[in-house]
Amino acid sequence: MSNRSSIFARLAHAFSTPHNGVLGLVDDVLKIATEEDLLLKWHDGHCSITVINGDPEDRIDLPFRMSVFRAALARVAALCNEQTTEDVSPYGGTANLKWGDPPVGLHVVFVNTPAEQRLELLRSPIPSVQN
Repeated sequence: MSNRSSIFARLAHAFSTPHNGVLGLVDDVLKIATEEDLLLKWHDGHCSITVINGDPEDRIDLPFRMSVFRAALARVAALCNEQTTEDVSPYGGTANLKWGDPPVGLHVVFVNTPAEQRLELLRSPIPSVQN
């Protein structure tokens, strides 16, 4: 099984059987994002997940409720606000955070409005945590 196939299998499992609800789903997605840059978009009753800078076929579409996806995006906002002083709201923003053990830097860009739900996770240098 290729690395991308493994990542898509892990994403499908995280979305279908999150181990701790929305919190576990977000934890799993962020962990996977420490390995590959990801773009998640919700539309038409499903979440489309693309490996950024991969082949156009490097995508998986998973059935998913908008309300749960929006709750996951709000959780991402809360995590960003815990680690940064950047202006992030539950409706969208940009921030840098560290995730995992050992920690990996992630650049997070998301939109969580009634018209659009999107999350971009890019690996980046580890940010310094400000208190």
